[in-house]
Amino acid sequence: MRAERWVILGSILLILGTAGLTQAQEGAITDKSQVAFQKDATGYTYLGPGVDLKSYDTIVIGSFSTTGLPDIGPGKLEEYRETYRVQLRTKLAAAGIFKEVTDDQSKASGPNTLVIWGDILAMHPGSAAARFWVGMGAGKAVVEIKTYVSTPDEKKILLGHHLRPTSGARGGGLGAREGYGFLSQGVDRISTFCVEYIKRVYQTGR
Repeated sequence: MRAERWVILGSILLILGTAGLTQAQEGAITDKSQVAFQKDATGYTYLGPGVDLKSYDTIVIGSFSTTGLPDIGPGKLEEYRETYRVQLRTKLAAAGIFKEVTDDQSKASGPNTLVIWGDILAMHPGSAAARFWVGMGAGKAVVEIKTYVSTPDEKKILLGHHLRPTSGARGGGLGAREGYGFLSQGVDRISTFCVEYIKRVYQTGR
């Protein structure tokens, strides 16, 4: 009788677990245009249903699009894009939450792997002349990046992070006068807050 009870109890738990997994999968988003960001201490963030980052041991630094951005100088967009990827890799490795952090995109497969990727929506040093002659916030330098963390196979988006620092913002190094100098600071700020968010979700689940 006791053995039968354990079998019944085990079956119930299995059904409940499967139902929960199904609900999480049904709520999963694969289209970035459907991601709804919410204001957060680290910027604007998204957390998918049923996310448990501790289920993953590898994260691959993927591609970041600069499609549609105006040219800001020979190789500058590519330079800042690569800087962001390097900073993500370095800061995620330093966070110590994943067994492996790599930019080798050939490793972007398997059930225990995540890919971090996204879109650089703005990368512009602004206008030094407008900042000097007009003031009042004119000629702002701006950096804007949306970053996503997803599974490589099903392409389910688990996390999202969005931040848009401008040189008109107050505090810290965000008052940088020289436009290109600000872009470096902005990229560093975004990568820092993005990794902080990923680490928080890993540790707390929210």
